[in-house]
Amino acid sequence: MKKIAVTGTKGKTTVVNVVATALQSFDQNVLKVDTTGHFINSQRKSTLDDSKMTWRLVPSVCPGRYLWEFHKNPNLEKNGVAVLECSLGCSGPSGLGYRVHEIGIFLNVFEDHLGSSDRIKSKNDIAEAKGFVFSRIAESGYAVFNADDELVCKSLGKIKSEYKINKIACGIDLNFIDKNKHLKDGGVLVTCHGNKVTIVTNDSTNEIIDINNIPWAFKGDYLPSTMNILHSIGALYGYFNGNLPDNFSEIFESVRLDPNGGRLTLLKARNGAIILADYAHEKKSLKEISKLAKTLVQKNGKLVGVVRLAHDRTDQLIQETGREIADSFDNFIVYDKIDGLIRKPSNQHSIRFPQIVGRTSRIFADAICELNPKVERIIQEDKAIYRAAKIANPGDVVVIIVNDNIEQSLSFIKKSFEADFI
Repeated sequence: MKKIAVTGTKGKTTVVNVVATALQSFDQNVLKVDTTGHFINSQRKSTLDDSKMTWRLVPSVCPGRYLWEFHKNPNLEKNGVAVLECSLGCSGPSGLGYRVHEIGIFLNVFEDHLGSSDRIKSKNDIAEAKGFVFSRIAESGYAVFNADDELVCKSLGKIKSEYKINKIACGIDLNFIDKNKHLKDGGVLVTCHGNKVTIVTNDSTNEIIDINNIPWAFKGDYLPSTMNILHSIGALYGYFNGNLPDNFSEIFESVRLDPNGGRLTLLKARNGAIILADYAHEKKSLKEISKLAKTLVQKNGKLVGVVRLAHDRTDQLIQETGREIADSFDNFIVYDKIDGLIRKPSNQHSIRFPQIVGRTSRIFADAICELNPKVERIIQEDKAIYRAAKIANPGDVVVIIVNDNIEQSLSFIKKSFEADFI
């Protein structure tokens, strides 16, 4: 079966889920691995906690360990495909868990995980590490890449020179490639003209998707969604070897994000306030989600951010993130992933990143407060969400950055706000 590997700083889980959902609609047997666990044809088979308990790894590290599902169920091998989220850890000793994939997708490189190890000290180091997604593409496979990201484009040098690899460039401006040469060499462009997604080859230009028909694209106003759509289409173009099914547009435009997935999840509180739950976890993504949320705020309403960062970040990166997003929300409520209740500190933690209750939230909140004094620090997630519900009025929008246990985070939101999905 074919394997589709997705890496990058932001958007991996969304792209994996969109591609997997579309392929299942095209009658493929789909193994999906994302940050929450693994699934066969949308049916959950394991969770994040299962993975940590069994292997001490998150599912997106060494995702190839779930390929045993195809051996266990030979019937799945007919039209079988694996769609795999591949985090930074796949570049380490645990690896991918398989030799090669047919389609490698590289979404972006943002400032995250800097300082997490001696080998990750800059964005260049992140790009170098994540280059595995190109170096592990099989002969005649497809490289799907963000042509608006310079470091992603530089990583194309990881492709084995002796292999003939098809290149699919995705982006709005496509600034970091020579478009004419790319097309002349047999490459493909997946881009937007207006709100129409267009596939360009050396011989043709075809509009195939209207972004206005995809609710989670917010009519093209949310760039991360647009980029996720472009890369998802690039992946599917590669999977079908450039021959998209006749009903491709209809199927793709019908794909919806799982409201329980914690990505761009909209809820409405009993009092009329809007809640936008997302998993943004670094400064660029946090700023983008706040820009989107501002478009939803009604006249005289305010924008509240319930935010957190992971503990395994350097103090400098946490502080830089706090200062960078300080003007993104009118009011901040900062909670902690290591809080002694929702996630107890581990006895097996590194000296580099001590797991101390409230430490990360203190550093984060102090940095935000340097530029925006409207900051409250409430260590426990449930109490932070409850506080947001108390201060949210009709016309307000509350952005809540969910924790790793997304189901639990959403339950807190529903209970505190008396809210339900829109």
